[in-house]
Amino acid sequence: MEVLKRVHIGEFNKFIFMRYTLLVDVTAPHPLDDVPDSPARLSSAPSRMDRRAAMVMIVTSLALLAVSLPFARTPLTPVPAMSPTYESALAIIDLITSVLLFGQFSRTGRMSVLVLASGYLFDTCIVVAHALSFPGVFAPTGLLGATSQTTAWLYVFWHSGFPASALAYALLAGSRWDMGPAGRSRDRARLLGIVGAAAVAAGLTLISTVYVGLLPVVIVGGDYSHMIEIGISPGMLGVTALAIAVLWRRRLASVLDIWLHAVLWAWLCDVSLRAVIGSSRYDLGWYGGRLFGIVAASLVLIALLIELNALHGRLAASLDLAEQRNAALVQSRTELARAQRMEAMGQLTAGVAHDFNNLLTAVMGAPEMIGRRPGDQHRVAMLAETAGKAAARGARLVHQLMTFSRQQNLRPELLYPNAIVTEAEAFARAAVGSARLVLELDQTTYPVRVDPAEFQAALLNLISNARDAMPDSSNVRITTRNIELTVPEADLVPGHYARFAVTDTGEGMSAETRAKAFEPFFTTKPPGSGTGLGLSQVYGLTRSAGGGVVIKSEPKAGTTIELLLPRAAPVPLLAPVRVPVPVRITRAGGQTVLVVEDDPLVMETTTATLQKLGYHTLQATSADAALGILNDKTPVDIVFSDISMPGALSGIDLADAARRVRPELPVLLTSGCAGDGSDQPATFPVLAKPCRRDELSGTLKFALQSAPQSTLTVVGPTRA
Repeated sequence: MEVLKRVHIGEFNKFIFMRYTLLVDVTAPHPLDDVPDSPARLSSAPSRMDRRAAMVMIVTSLALLAVSLPFARTPLTPVPAMSPTYESALAIIDLITSVLLFGQFSRTGRMSVLVLASGYLFDTCIVVAHALSFPGVFAPTGLLGATSQTTAWLYVFWHSGFPASALAYALLAGSRWDMGPAGRSRDRARLLGIVGAAAVAAGLTLISTVYVGLLPVVIVGGDYSHMIEIGISPGMLGVTALAIAVLWRRRLASVLDIWLHAVLWAWLCDVSLRAVIGSSRYDLGWYGGRLFGIVAASLVLIALLIELNALHGRLAASLDLAEQRNAALVQSRTELARAQRMEAMGQLTAGVAHDFNNLLTAVMGAPEMIGRRPGDQHRVAMLAETAGKAAARGARLVHQLMTFSRQQNLRPELLYPNAIVTEAEAFARAAVGSARLVLELDQTTYPVRVDPAEFQAALLNLISNARDAMPDSSNVRITTRNIELTVPEADLVPGHYARFAVTDTGEGMSAETRAKAFEPFFTTKPPGSGTGLGLSQVYGLTRSAGGGVVIKSEPKAGTTIELLLPRAAPVPLLAPVRVPVPVRITRAGGQTVLVVEDDPLVMETTTATLQKLGYHTLQATSADAALGILNDKTPVDIVFSDISMPGALSGIDLADAARRVRPELPVLLTSGCAGDGSDQPATFPVLAKPCRRDELSGTLKFALQSAPQSTLTVVGPTRA
């Protein structure tokens, strides 16, 4: 204890806590911050690689256009299915691009991205209409009521509408109108963009079919040259060129700008080959334009897919980093828990050392005083009684500590709270002192399953605290009744509970005191007046029984502490009275006891006590030595062994081995602490340490009379 007292627990715990907080600090960088940023993010500034790749695409497109110019009007074999097949691929590409761009808008809220996403969706719808209306595929003049002019006008709307959306994007991007709404307003804007694009495409399709007679003739005998004469083809080129110029003026500020710029150049080549240089369907310019159309449709989609791949890579990297940090966090929490346990040991030393030193002073001083004047019988008796009381107080303190740590070997029984209160009423009235004890017991209170001795100890703890909280010695009220929880309370699930409450009219508690009331060693009493373990013991008992504790208190308004214990059986009309069954005990008649104990002082005291009780004793300091005595056929009537023993065999192992050697031999075990196997199922009675002479005598006689098949029974003094 003194060594622990000198350990600098606070400094060690501070070191661990600082290390722990460094790992969980909310201001620390996010795991994604440690992953390199990807250059494929469409809203970020383009890298040199992006600019070079886009420039290569533009130069390649212009080079292919230049090579194709002399042969643009060369007729090739007609393939009517070419157009719907090609346009089906375009529709799928444009639709996927549109969906991804709408997703970009949901994340960024940029109106320019919404306009471009709507443009790609418009492209999807108008391409589908163009494919359905193409003559000679599904019908001689196409579906949708198409005429010879329908497909041409749909081509015009198609190749004018998308560049117009790209131009709107270029004008909005980076402007003060670019940042759109947030939240649900952003969802509504996205829906408006989807509906608007589909509605415009549907309206233009309707004009191109039902009302196409109101539009100028753009194709004559399959020849597109007339589109140039009436200025439609130059108009399509002009819109595309204007979008290219505006994007260039923006200095291509983002990755999306770069690739949209390349798209528009490919689009320009497409329109030039098909509607300006080329003159009819199925010539080289007509087929070549479709090649540029596939390129133009794919570039932004490829950029989006590269971004998704980069994001997946960043996500994988962040998950790896998060796993590493989580492993470090788990380790730091383990170290923190170890430090907290060490700090609790330091608190234990500070809180208990004073009381234990006082007890040891009495225990050590009494024999010394007896040795100086052994002939004074009255004085010897008084000092012996003092030493016994001090030892009993030490046993109660250890008992409280074990209950708090939930390592005490509890023996829950089916009990009725009213019966327990009635049995302990005399002690309760003595505990309240000059205060008045008031009992309000509901006779229909549910039975509960709890350790009776621990429940009485909890009752006396609560009564003592209530008495100390009332300087004017007012009333202490004990009430029992049934309650039904409909919502979780005190970490309890809804259900039926027996409510046991102790109420005082004292000073009450502040919110800070209530929060710490169940902490070990916390007390508001003056130094030396309490260990701070009483309410911790009550809490540990109640939680081990499956219940909960509720404190209701306000400063200057008294305190009520409620124990809520789960119902263990149907509701009785009246609580029955528990009648103890007496055990017939005969006097010791010279039986031989094999005492197995490794502590010399305990061995000496135990054998002397047994000899005074009339027993013969044999001694063994280990389980192996005891088995040697039993194997030698030495007469032994009972084995009395400690559970915690040196060597490979414990006391329980010894008892099992002894039964195999001598099946009829009774065994009595003893234990000074839980966690050594005394809380495990066994077929041997267990006597709790420390014990008085009469407790040892009665338990030993009980074990001698009991059959070897008796179940584990922890026998020992009831300590309040």
